[in-house]
Amino acid sequence: MARPTTDHRIPLPTVRGWGLVVASVAAFVLAEVLHRHELVYLACFLLAVPLFSYLWVVLRRAPLSVQRIFTPESGSVGQNITVTLLVQNWGSLRTPTMLWSDEAGAPLLPSTPAVLPPLPGFASSALDTPVSTPLRYRLDTRSRGAHRVGPFTVSITDPFGCARRLLRVGSTDSVLVTPVALELARIDLRLATGDGAEQVSRRLVGGGEQDVIARKYLPGDSMRRVHWPATAKHGELMVRQDDQRNDQDAVVLLDAASFDELSWFDAAGASTGRAGRGAGAGASAGAGAGAGAGASGVDGLDELLAGGTGGLDADEVAFEWAVSAVASIAVHLMNEGFGVRVVGAVGESGATSADEVYVAPFGAARVLRDLAVVEPESLNDAAEFREAVDQASLTSPDAPPVFAVVADAPGAGDRIRDLATLSSHPVVFLVGGAAATSPGSTIGARRPRGAGRRPSEQAPNESSEAVALRGAGWAVVPCRPGDDLPALWKSLGAARGLS
Repeated sequence: MARPTTDHRIPLPTVRGWGLVVASVAAFVLAEVLHRHELVYLACFLLAVPLFSYLWVVLRRAPLSVQRIFTPESGSVGQNITVTLLVQNWGSLRTPTMLWSDEAGAPLLPSTPAVLPPLPGFASSALDTPVSTPLRYRLDTRSRGAHRVGPFTVSITDPFGCARRLLRVGSTDSVLVTPVALELARIDLRLATGDGAEQVSRRLVGGGEQDVIARKYLPGDSMRRVHWPATAKHGELMVRQDDQRNDQDAVVLLDAASFDELSWFDAAGASTGRAGRGAGAGASAGAGAGAGAGASGVDGLDELLAGGTGGLDADEVAFEWAVSAVASIAVHLMNEGFGVRVVGAVGESGATSADEVYVAPFGAARVLRDLAVVEPESLNDAAEFREAVDQASLTSPDAPPVFAVVADAPGAGDRIRDLATLSSHPVVFLVGGAAATSPGSTIGARRPRGAGRRPSEQAPNESSEAVALRGAGWAVVPCRPGDDLPALWKSLGAARGLS
């Protein structure tokens, strides 16, 4: 373990220390006014106490080191993440009783100050390293993003409580808080082109691997089609030739910039102004982010939408709901066997490219990681959305299904309007508009197959953006933050006569 690195701050008098200094000055003044020399002794004593205290905290060393462990290494919004601090005292003297806390970058809150028990001195002749004292606290995970945690801070005071010095120990670490991925039932939505790659695969190879025809790998072949038994037999990379439909791709679009244009939110009843959300640099979270959210993650999303926004504006709350919706849909499609192209997420080198495909089982963790750091300022133009759909069409036997999440702001749908003609199943979730629909309303009404609402039919109070997108061929799902996404998903399937 690394040797201690401590940042020593300038000691400051406490209220008690300042009080003694003021009392000392007053005693000197009274001694001069009243000609009482005994008050001089009192003044000197009152001044000596804070001076001694100040020197004590200046000279008192606390050579500490700290190691920070996150359990789990990353988590979703609202999920319990426990931070374990392993504190070591490298000094030969026992440490005094101190207060400790672990700082965090905005918008996270630091840990609650607590008493650091005295740490035993380090005897190098007996031990190679000092004994580690574990300290634990629960991390604030109300905000999605890559957050800075640390440094570890201790407060040293003298025995009289007249002076205090803050020591920052060690460096900072980063933790990734991913969006909540809600579970969507697989029977609620079946695409017009079939069931996705996983179901197609079962039909294709149900007779056994002996029926598979393998050929040599050619540049451009998907690595998902590699036939490993044939590769081992021939000593060169071989791919399956007879399961072309296994490369069925779906496209999920997040028009983040449209949420930056969203300037009102009916449920909040307040105007909005963007306040940048801090993010720690260099997220060290691994790919262990879960593909689905547990109860704690759902509770965290509910808390965010119910008012525990931690200072988020109305459009920021809408954007957080949209990011969670994109994550849920992308993970669900991957679990159904689709390769998913997510446009609007942020990869390791910036915005994700149109030809990047997320596939199970590791794609879920990657897409959650990329969506964790996306911001409304992330701009994707219509050409990028079109390129993703075109790329998916090249690797799919049919027109790909396209799911878009867009803010219900004037002109927000212009970037995706023309994509409906390129998709077998174009669905847009319009977030934050005046026509937010509950799961039991028009969306959930059962209609005969193919008898969906005509473009000219406008629901009461439906926004002009919803009318325009529906007229372009999109299946429009008006929604607001706080709406139950699994219920909306199920209602969408019911409206198409698929449940």
